Amino acid sequence: MAPMIEAYTPSGRFMRPRSVQGDAIPTEAIWLDLLNPTADDVSAVERLCGIDVPTREEMDEIEVSSRLHSEDGADFMTASVVFGLDSGKPSFAPVTFIRTGDRLITLRYSEPKSFAIYAAKLCRETPSTAHMSPEDAQPTHTAKTAKTAKTASHPGTPTADSILIGLLETVVDRVADLLESISADLDRIGDDIFSSSARKKPTGTADFKSLLRRIGAAGDLTSRVRESLATLDRLLPFLQLVLDGRKPSSRDTRPRVKAMSRDVHSLNDFVSFLSNKTTFLLDTTVGMISIEQNAIIKIFSVAAVAFLPPTLIASIYGMNFTHMPELGWTFGYPLALAAMVVSAVVPMILFRYKNWL
Repeated sequence: MAPMIEAYTPSGRFMRPRSVQGDAIPTEAIWLDLLNPTADDVSAVERLCGIDVPTREEMDEIEVSSRLHSEDGADFMTASVVFGLDSGKPSFAPVTFIRTGDRLITLRYSEPKSFAIYAAKLCRETPSTAHMSPEDAQPTHTAKTAKTAKTASHPGTPTADSILIGLLETVVDRVADLLESISADLDRIGDDIFSSSARKKPTGTADFKSLLRRIGAAGDLTSRVRESLATLDRLLPFLQLVLDGRKPSSRDTRPRVKAMSRDVHSLNDFVSFLSNKTTFLLDTTVGMISIEQNAIIKIFSVAAVAFLPPTLIASIYGMNFTHMPELGWTFGYPLALAAMVVSAVVPMILFRYKNWL
């Protein structure tokens, strides 16, 4: 992951990205995306914007006052963002959003797909058209809608606030995608658990270990999602205060931030549901393991009881006593063998009748 500064500058209706380093940062850039920056890159950004960029250690701090604060006219917001979802190994890493002047700075040491998704969208769409509802897009014959359509045909340049909100919306969407993936995986785990109980063949230890590993991975990922949503849940009210303190502010910022807050709260409720489901599946798996173990122990117990009478008969006639009348019988040996067989078969029939086997 090579160090890089991606500078996004306005170009007519769109934003144009440019990879730069150090002092080559264009002053007209609205969004500076710092990916694994070097010390020289950080110093150049600090000189350009007149701020102190947080270090990687400061980004990892868990205190709310360290993650959300305003200093020297700049607002610093740090949240845990999911990455690696497409590779099948999702994880989380802190990302700092710095709002200073008319510029947005993002500082990160990971590559969340949400940044690439939003950057591609930003370079081909404009704020006024990207967030229009289908009803607004329908043509009408009123003077008001004609004026609106005329204005929409000449969209303005994206602002730092609109870019920040768009980025956060994409981050929340990716978290929702991850939760959908976890939910689908838990559904598959549940199917595997209950289908294994329907088989007559006992489930092997390796299968149970695999199920426990999958449940543990889902539970760990769910807890990490809860941590990420907690950082977003704290960030959004702070962002709303920051936006309210700026005059004039865009009319659509407050509704969009409120909508994100509602989404985060809904996702938190869904995370709680997934946590309960994970606990249920874990308890079910442990119960299945106990049932399988009890079934195995029952087989050995029944076998021991079934072979106890033949063993008793063999032990009696294995005694070395002088006066044992049966030893002189012609049919004594076959009679002893028959007694052993009968004493073994009768308990087995009785166990079958009692549904113990």
